[in-house]
Amino acid sequence: MTQSNIAVLQRRVLRTLMTGQMLAGFGVGATFSIGALLATQLSGTEAWAGAAATFSTLGTAFWAFPLARLAAARGRRVALVTGGAIAMSGSITAILSGVANSFPLLIVAFLLLGAASAISLQARFAATDLPALKTSGRDLSLVVWATTIGAVIGPNLFQPGEAIGQALHLPHLTGPFII
Repeated sequence: MTQSNIAVLQRRVLRTLMTGQMLAGFGVGATFSIGALLATQLSGTEAWAGAAATFSTLGTAFWAFPLARLAAARGRRVALVTGGAIAMSGSITAILSGVANSFPLLIVAFLLLGAASAISLQARFAATDLPALKTSGRDLSLVVWATTIGAVIGPNLFQPGEAIGQALHLPHLTGPFII
């Protein structure tokens, strides 16, 4: 593969990673903020408001190892896609927890959503996988910044998410998990 081909491939990979990281950042930001509100609502007490941060962080720790092993065995793409699918199932589970008014199900959702942070961390390494030595530092920085932008914007998606949820007749606070 020529240097020119590697540069084109690296730009495509970088765009894909940045887009994925921004979307993952949306989800993580929304999980911590809106998840805290949903946990309070479903548990009936403010004592469980920290459950979103606690259980999604535990989920990150849980999913990090199997997803890293999957990346080593089958490649980063497979691991990132698998982690994304797990995280999406966490969003669906969060919505179902609101429909079922089930706090234990919400805890499971937070554990599944932890996969988003696990793949977010893996994506940083993917940004530097190709031998584009001159740009690897910049590429890593761009991926991290994309995550940050998503995490800052994520909590601000409450109103659009709530509108989507209302249009779909979902329980209060579950609409943002669609985004």
